[in-house]
Amino acid sequence: MPIDDRLNPDETVMAEEEGQKKKSGKKMSWLIYLIIAVAMVGGGYFAGVKFLKSSETASAENETHEKKAGDKKHHGAGEMFMMEDIIVNPSGTGGTRFLSVSIGFEVGSKETVAQFEKREAVIKDALITILGSKTIEQLSDPKEKEITRYQIRKRVEQLMHAEDLEAVYFTDFILQ
Repeated sequence: MPIDDRLNPDETVMAEEEGQKKKSGKKMSWLIYLIIAVAMVGGGYFAGVKFLKSSETASAENETHEKKAGDKKHHGAGEMFMMEDIIVNPSGTGGTRFLSVSIGFEVGSKETVAQFEKREAVIKDALITILGSKTIEQLSDPKEKEITRYQIRKRVEQLMHAEDLEAVYFTDFILQ
């Protein structure tokens, strides 16, 4: 009797079930990949919207403040007060990295410069506190740098009760 190479009916059913499982397994893995891709795109979208919204809010607040202060400004070159060679260790570096920065404050009058000179230690302490709280990533990112400039301006205005602080400039910014 010759040996039949065909499968018996039970083996045929089992082979068909295995084939269906493989097909369903492939469909399932594609479905999982699709779900992961959608989640990543959606997460990226929401993170981007949140980040852009927060930086736009800071920019809008800065513009609003500048418009209000613009009415009080001398529309020309103001007086400069310089804070040079401020050195801090950025947050999260454990003292292995440092930032050396010089900052110029443009103010509207010589009287304000004299006031800043008298309270230089107070201003320097505020700068060290703000800059020391920033991470390397924040100090390296141009958008975050603008936010830091805004924070410095707001804090110095609070401390000095200076209504004529026109601008804050980074004149030296070395991150090592």
